[in-house]
Amino acid sequence: MVAVTARDVPEIRARMAEWARDPGVDGAGNWFRFFVGPRPEDSAGEPAFPPLDDVGATIADTLATQLPAAELFYVSADLTDLASHAATTLVDYRFHPEDLPAPVGLMVYEHPPVEGTASARHDAVSLVSWGPGRGGLWVQSWGTVPDPEPAAVEVGRRLARLPRDYALSRLRKAAALNLPLPAPDNKPTSHEAAADPGARHILATFLRNAERAPIPPSFAPPHGYEWCGLTPMLFTDITGWPSALAEGTSAADIDAQIALQRTILATWLLMGQTLVRSERTSAPRPARRRIERYDPALNTDVRMVDLRRARTAPADRPSGAFGKGTREYRHSWIVRGLNRTSRLVGTLTRHGISLTLRESERS
Repeated sequence: MVAVTARDVPEIRARMAEWARDPGVDGAGNWFRFFVGPRPEDSAGEPAFPPLDDVGATIADTLATQLPAAELFYVSADLTDLASHAATTLVDYRFHPEDLPAPVGLMVYEHPPVEGTASARHDAVSLVSWGPGRGGLWVQSWGTVPDPEPAAVEVGRRLARLPRDYALSRLRKAAALNLPLPAPDNKPTSHEAAADPGARHILATFLRNAERAPIPPSFAPPHGYEWCGLTPMLFTDITGWPSALAEGTSAADIDAQIALQRTILATWLLMGQTLVRSERTSAPRPARRRIERYDPALNTDVRMVDLRRARTAPADRPSGAFGKGTREYRHSWIVRGLNRTSRLVGTLTRHGISLTLRESERS
């Protein structure tokens, strides 16, 4: 995965906003019609989407409004690690609008904060966007498109170049074969033998998608980030962190998604604490020129958020040990919970972060 710096974020947002507002077959509207559709199975019973809502169109319209208006943030590796550790203490929490660093935002982590959030079509989640949604806040997660790109992307692009009726006929023929998924007892003996059945599985998988919308020519979003999902967060008690995941989701996937939700919230909470410093930077001049061609009204500033380096030397450690991988940074901060004030005392070294949770009853 290509490393992203803070100065890259404004142009990433510009490309995403351009895609979100593109009314053509390679824009977000058609992408969500193709991949999500009007009523995905896992939206049943979700209060954010009433029965008559077109879910895919609603998400696309929301992104078209919010991405251009988003305030931009870049989260350093140290703060990313700290947030992922702090998230393990957020079992129950009352979510408040003032917990947000901005009402509408886009936040890029220096590295993915949670393992296990990748899929065959995208790397682990490293970008989060948010803004108002029905009932509270809609948080949308994104992962970079892998390099090299997955086989499904290449197959999809080839199909998109075919006349639509011909592409649909190929998809229907592949679906009619009803081939079993590759398994240890029927695994092809060579790459060549695996290529054709694998392509047919991909074709069959996307039949329903292609019947409801044209195949997007880029297949993966052209800005380089794959949409991974939407989490409606209500401004209410978050008790036990239930997650609206589809039935049949594996326990590991559920754990990863809940950990991601907690980590996002922990990041927002930490950004409001005094141990975090914020510094504004901007896209470089060539990028600003490109952004202006996308939309002259887009802001090119981004806030870099990192840990404030308040250095202390432990009493049992000689002063000469500093600078040799033993440097420590200590800070305590308040995390507002349901019934308690929780003070997390953290120690960050070059080898990791350790946290101690100390709680006291609210007065």
